[in-house]
Amino acid sequence: MDIKYLVFLQDIRESAPEWFNKLIQFITDIGVLCILIPMLLYFCFDKKKGRFVFISLAVTSVLNVFIKNIFCVYRPWIRSELIKPTETAIKGAGGYSFPSSHTTGAAASLGSVAFVYRKKKLIMIPCICLVLLVAFSRNYLGVHTPQDVLTALLESAGMILLINTVLNRNESSGKDNRFFYLATVAVTLLAMIFMCLKNYPVDYDAAGNILMDHSDAVASFTSKAGLLTGIIMALMLEEKYIDFDTDDLKWSRRIMRAIIGAVMFFIASMLSATVSSVLPIKWISAFAQNALMYFFLLFFTPFLFTKIEARKH
Repeated sequence: MDIKYLVFLQDIRESAPEWFNKLIQFITDIGVLCILIPMLLYFCFDKKKGRFVFISLAVTSVLNVFIKNIFCVYRPWIRSELIKPTETAIKGAGGYSFPSSHTTGAAASLGSVAFVYRKKKLIMIPCICLVLLVAFSRNYLGVHTPQDVLTALLESAGMILLINTVLNRNESSGKDNRFFYLATVAVTLLAMIFMCLKNYPVDYDAAGNILMDHSDAVASFTSKAGLLTGIIMALMLEEKYIDFDTDDLKWSRRIMRAIIGAVMFFIASMLSATVSSVLPIKWISAFAQNALMYFFLLFFTPFLFTKIEARKH
């Protein structure tokens, strides 16, 4: 049934105008919003809500790739010769198929924005629509089955609710989030060790090429583990040593913070890529790149703009 559905969408795609297919590809590639929107929310508008979005994104991303590497489901075009995704879509489709990482990223990030602003329909509705469009685009482009995207949506919704419950319980009881932060990182690092030691299926195509290199699967998980570690450690240390706020910010300060954030995002990307490129082991390089990038972005950016604001004041 899932293959028949993808073939149905493929027939539509092959007869659709080029501009429409490019639009769908653009929708599937809006993953940058999964970082930029929570970054702007965290730095410029509502620190508490932004922190929640980042934690939801980090935890759900790790869970998603953990599930991928447990079930080891091959992509639709590997399972059936009838499925012929676009070349651009295939290039952006790494790792195993189930569940969809693109859908998870959009649902965890934009979905949690919709959750925290659920009383503001002008924010909630566009976020939900974008999440659903990203999910549909993965089917339309032939790189994921319906169960891949539905599972991604369900796991993201479940983690958003769970993390909201944990953080609210800590706040209502007067506890800080330090234990939750450290426990989350510890579990992730243990899972990373398991992913490195786990046995992965070794299958070959008709030409004798391996279908999925297990080192790619391991690196896929460690990259998300690095993302979570960088985000969590930055949030924890920021709360202790910087503790910036977003209360009653003038638009001039918001714009300044957004500009600083964009510059620091670029610097963090270049710096982390440079450092990780000299590391010889793939999974260590993948972990280091994301850990360095997100720690640098979420710790040093607030440090920088608070120093600038204090000097101006």
